[in-house]
Amino acid sequence: MEILSTTQHIDREVKRLIRNYSKFSWAVAWASTSYKDGFKLLKQNKDKIDRLVIGIHFYQTHPDFIKEFINLQSVKFVMNPAGVFHPKLYLFENKIGDWECIIGSPNFTGSAFTDNSEVAVLISSKDDNAAVAFQEITNLFNQFWGQGTYLKTDELISYRNLWKRKQKLLNRVSGKYGSSKKVKKSPLDVDIFKLSWQDFFTQVKHDKEHSLQGRLDVLDAAKKLFELHSHFQEMDVSDRRDIAGFGPEEKIHWHWFGSTSGAGKFTHAIRQNNEHISLALDQIPFHGDITVNHFRRFVNEISQIKGGGIGIGTASRLLSMKRPDYFLCLNSKNIDNFCSKFSISKNINLSNYWEVVVERIVDCVWWSSPKPINNVELAVWKYRAAFLDALFYDPS
Repeated sequence: MEILSTTQHIDREVKRLIRNYSKFSWAVAWASTSYKDGFKLLKQNKDKIDRLVIGIHFYQTHPDFIKEFINLQSVKFVMNPAGVFHPKLYLFENKIGDWECIIGSPNFTGSAFTDNSEVAVLISSKDDNAAVAFQEITNLFNQFWGQGTYLKTDELISYRNLWKRKQKLLNRVSGKYGSSKKVKKSPLDVDIFKLSWQDFFTQVKHDKEHSLQGRLDVLDAAKKLFELHSHFQEMDVSDRRDIAGFGPEEKIHWHWFGSTSGAGKFTHAIRQNNEHISLALDQIPFHGDITVNHFRRFVNEISQIKGGGIGIGTASRLLSMKRPDYFLCLNSKNIDNFCSKFSISKNINLSNYWEVVVERIVDCVWWSSPKPINNVELAVWKYRAAFLDALFYDPS
């Protein structure tokens, strides 16, 4: 018996055993093509497979792995709705009485054989009580094989569609948003993710640069304008300037939540009532859930403005005024703190704003908290994404 205490050691032994033994039986919770060397070696030696049982619970097994082995009578898959199929058992055999078996934590995935902390035990026919151990292992494989089933091509197509949808959610749980491959910090290590509603509201109230009521006045006024007009282009020029963030500040501090006074091309497009700005905002529903498809249609439309002038600051200003429950106006006064608190790069633009900013916001505990009963708290809750500016604003 040998303890395999590192992923490198486990990787080395699995590859050796695949090459050196004439047949093998495996039972693993899930498998992936991301373990590239192992997957390639397994394909090259698929004629050695005696019984391979793979779980597909939680949509962790890659559909390309299933596609590679779906037509083999020696391969079955398990989707156990009553529990999780969770063994990691790798048995290798030559002639009777000549075998080795790895039992431990690693699934057949890239992470399990590279980045994860894994441990396994290698036992063999040379160990004490080997015959008893082999019989118990064989009994387990008989049991696992009975739980498995053969998948059909149409079932694989359905699985792949579901897998694609679930991958994004699984990535977000692990802290991967957008195109990021590595996670700097787990969401559990990022304070803003874990912040309760009560703590969030307390920080909002302690904004040293702006008054709570003043902020509410801005967002209430913007809400009223969108309620009065079905389309942004129906507003008069002074109202459009206010929403856009460069109107005169009299009773209402319209420059709060991101001033755009210095964005010449943008302010010109607002004054000229460019139709693409209005059409873009039409893509964002005034009530209900907002999806990435709504946002992408907004981006596609607003990108039609000739001469440009629409960057992440100006676009997110418009979005935060129409739907302050989902969007934060990201600008030079808050982006440093936003990125620092979420432990992300400042490389944020219209193409990745939804994945990098919005998806993080809606995954926060405070954002998904139930509606408060207190009237002031409820008012802030309705505008809660935009109110991140109160936490991150830096006047310097």
